[in-house]
Amino acid sequence: MTKTTMKTLGISLLMPALLAGCLDDGTTDAPIATPTTPAVAPSAGPVQPTLRLLGNYTPSALSEDAAAWEPQPTAEGPSRVETDPELVALADSRDGRFGVVQVDFAARAEYVASYDLEALAAVAPELMRRGLADASKGPEDPMPVVADGWSNNIDNRISFQDWSLTHSTLRKVGRVGGGCTGALFGNRLVLTAAHCIFDKYGAYQQMVSFQARRNGSELPYGTVTSQGAVYPIAFKNDGCHTEAGYTGACVKNDWAILVLPPSPWASSPNGSPGYFGVWWAGDSTVASWSVRNIGYAGCSSGMAPAGCVSNVAYGDLACAGVAPRLSSPDDRWPLYGDNGKMDTGCDTNGGHSGGPIYSYDPGANGPYIVGNTVWNQCYMGSCDSTTQYSSAGIRISETLAGYMMNLRASYP
Repeated sequence: MTKTTMKTLGISLLMPALLAGCLDDGTTDAPIATPTTPAVAPSAGPVQPTLRLLGNYTPSALSEDAAAWEPQPTAEGPSRVETDPELVALADSRDGRFGVVQVDFAARAEYVASYDLEALAAVAPELMRRGLADASKGPEDPMPVVADGWSNNIDNRISFQDWSLTHSTLRKVGRVGGGCTGALFGNRLVLTAAHCIFDKYGAYQQMVSFQARRNGSELPYGTVTSQGAVYPIAFKNDGCHTEAGYTGACVKNDWAILVLPPSPWASSPNGSPGYFGVWWAGDSTVASWSVRNIGYAGCSSGMAPAGCVSNVAYGDLACAGVAPRLSSPDDRWPLYGDNGKMDTGCDTNGGHSGGPIYSYDPGANGPYIVGNTVWNQCYMGSCDSTTQYSSAGIRISETLAGYMMNLRASYP
């Protein structure tokens, strides 16, 4: 199978990942309750993965706050660890299959879910037609653009502390765990950074909570504890889940998706917060987009914004006026040779990890997540008034966008 074919077939549906897939260890236990799957055309029906139980794990002994850590890669790496040959094959998408690591936080179990690329490819056109790449419907509240930021040696993030608690964009972003950020791209799905579900020693955190539009002590949408998460095999295979093993090569695969329980907003005083759309494009098109970032700045972290207030969202709505810059290709899923690292001029610091890089440029049904932020490249003191790009994170690739659309079809 060619690399181009793999990219086209990289549309996946985690329908029963984190749920009832086919366990190849002979058991019938499901890692997480089966989601409600909406009626779709037969050609766009959910495709079940094969689930292989890797084993049960002992979670971190640290609390959410204590378990949070900031990647500060100083080398390009990667620093690979010993891995299961089957996992390597799935990361490489050999034999027409790819896999993701899925974690069931309640059962404290780790699985690999593998998918048939060809079986999944047929659902993509129907999912796109049904609007599963679009943001939730409703009026958009204004967000004014402000001046250039750190990329020109000035931090021009603004605080959203005094903004409406139900602002249409801000409510789709929330605090993840004890020190990260995440963004809803479905009613039950949160894109964040993979390192946010581990402690710095490589143990899974005890639990990973999500607080949409947290504002200091205010929780306008409550606290929701995720059921589990999925993330790319390449992230763990490269040793990126530990502070000691995290290198610059880890950035392009530093993403995870949290799965929230059914009806996560049932007790929310303000109902559902809604969600972003998801979009991808070729390098030249991405380089033409204007992007923005929102994140929960760590006030005890280096390069915190002036007058920093804990658990308050901050944002850079101009990102120095520079277009995203793409680099660092990877032959493994979900990049298949595409550039996976996205540098931006967005001002960030510790706590922004996992926060969305989003844009209104892809279309009228946004805003759309086009990447995330993982670390501030100025943290090591390498930026000055001539530096344009201060932050780095992942880029949403074609296959990752398809994967995220299919998750939305499975977890309404």
